[in-house]
Amino acid sequence: LYIYAILPESNTSSSTKSVTPFKDMSWSPIDSLRIVVSDPFLRRVGKVAFLYYTSVWAVVSTLVLYAAKQFELGPERLGELMSALGLSTMIAEAVLVRIFVPMIGEKKSMQVGLISFVLQCIILGIAYEPWHLFVCVLFSMLGHLVYPSLSSLVSSSVEPSMVGEALGAINGIKALTEGIGPLLFGSLMTLSEKSALPGWPYLLAALLAYTAYQSSSGLPDANDDSYIHELERKNTDFQHPERDIDDDEYVGLLSEIEDAEESDAEAGAITNGGAPDSTRLPVTFASLMRTPQQLQ
Repeated sequence: LYIYAILPESNTSSSTKSVTPFKDMSWSPIDSLRIVVSDPFLRRVGKVAFLYYTSVWAVVSTLVLYAAKQFELGPERLGELMSALGLSTMIAEAVLVRIFVPMIGEKKSMQVGLISFVLQCIILGIAYEPWHLFVCVLFSMLGHLVYPSLSSLVSSSVEPSMVGEALGAINGIKALTEGIGPLLFGSLMTLSEKSALPGWPYLLAALLAYTAYQSSSGLPDANDDSYIHELERKNTDFQHPERDIDDDEYVGLLSEIEDAEESDAEAGAITNGGAPDSTRLPVTFASLMRTPQQLQ
């Protein structure tokens, strides 16, 4: 509703015409979802991203309040916890990604990160001492392998012409979870405050992350050339559609080509003293039926 009411320019059906070079592009998040749904590979990647980031925002949006209320951490200890988590993110994205991805590949690196995040959520859910929260920092470090590995897998698996569109669609899903995760788990944390296990919503987040891990098993490896993307197939079909030789338009075109060939042959015979010009390549209807790949 916000997109359509407050930002009508992002709606592709708007009558407003842009004069910028991006006039053929759509900025609507609805179109991003259509991109993900239309391709089997991106559909599975989108499912992994949605489940993982929903659980991530469950932790990010509630951890400070959870630590302050349940463990009575003061501002200094909370600052130390947040600093440790921030440092783990820097180490993961600057160092660990450069080690894990070349060593075991994008898919396995992502799965290592998902399992680590599952363990982090479980520890948060059953924690009963403040130092348990700092143990989570170690698992958080490996958990930050997920998004860089996922982005790299998409970039290396999707056709070059579709990389920007695919990554934009995945980031659109990621942005969607920024609203769903805090809203859902913030309410659950409120309900769990006086229960025997106040951290049980984190166990639900662990379940979501584990479901993402299970879904990632169906993703192809980056070097799997047998996978054909639906988006690229549709793009190829659009650029080089099947031509129906029974179509009246092409039958008429064939007649025009034959007449042109006869005229060229007569002109060549006159130019070469009655001998046909062998340097001229005849333009046939069959040649028009070829795709650029066949001509190469």
